[in-house]
Amino acid sequence: MKTLRFIGMAVIAVIMSVNFMACSDDDDEDDKQSNTIIGTWEVTGDTSDEEYNDIGDIYTFYSDGTGLLEWVDNSGKDSSTITYKINSDNTIIYIDYEDGDGFEEMRMSITDNALMKWTYTDEEDGKDYTMTLKRVK
Repeated sequence: MKTLRFIGMAVIAVIMSVNFMACSDDDDEDDKQSNTIIGTWEVTGDTSDEEYNDIGDIYTFYSDGTGLLEWVDNSGKDSSTITYKINSDNTIIYIDYEDGDGFEEMRMSITDNALMKWTYTDEEDGKDYTMTLKRVK
């Protein structure tokens, strides 16, 4: 009888151990995926000194490397499709606004899956500018 109880307890211990080990990898994967660019972001800050800055523009990034840029100007609401690439360590984003200029390179950081910063160097004046984006969806 003692042997049967011992075997039963051993089986329960093995089952519990397998359950705990199976769940531990899921948490790590969620952390890696939570800081992605996929989703909708609104520009909340822009240090450029141009007449037109990007505050209020909405960027939506899809998982297939495409996206949508939406903005409002004097002629009303407008939008354009974009294509993007991100380097392997998620520190540089390349965006093609499909305006014939090719991909523009920006240094990128994402904080707490809610705030994204892009820093880029203006080709005309050589100065660095920063855009801040807040996750909307």
